[in-house]
Amino acid sequence: MTRAPVLLGSGVRIEPIDAERARALLAGRPEPELGWEDGFPPPPLLASLQRVIDDPDGPVGFGPFYAYVIIRVADGLAVGDAGFFGPPGTDGEVEIGYALVPCARGSGLAAESVALLAGWALAQPGVRALSARVKPGNAASVRLLDRLGFSADGQSGDYLRYVLPRRRPRTAPAPPVPPR
Repeated sequence: MTRAPVLLGSGVRIEPIDAERARALLAGRPEPELGWEDGFPPPPLLASLQRVIDDPDGPVGFGPFYAYVIIRVADGLAVGDAGFFGPPGTDGEVEIGYALVPCARGSGLAAESVALLAGWALAQPGVRALSARVKPGNAASVRLLDRLGFSADGQSGDYLRYVLPRRRPRTAPAPPVPPR
């Protein structure tokens, strides 16, 4: 199985959340080397981590297609989470999600985080597309997905659905055949 990567951008470092880190988050204890910005960890992340801890053999587990902490490079604080809702489905699609604490929003950290994780995921065998669901009123997320090349793809329940397909590598055109 592919290992969960640590991804580094100019403004963020993305680190996987494993069982040990999940237990620290659930206990409300920042790790010695990872401080938390106000509002971190968000309740939806904690609920997801608790489900995986409670059901380790369930449909989603710790690993490369699960949860990551978003760390702001400038001060080393955890400012949000991003990740996947499980491994690729039989159709090769992986759903991505992301959230930042309120004081970290609007600074490009979410866009950089999603771009890093999207690039990694789309390079993995068996992944042909990335999807995301956004509440219709979340204009900032809609703009972020548009900027990153996601295309609107209808609705999924109460959410707007966006998709980013794996780009096929461009092949060089065949050289012209010289006349005889």
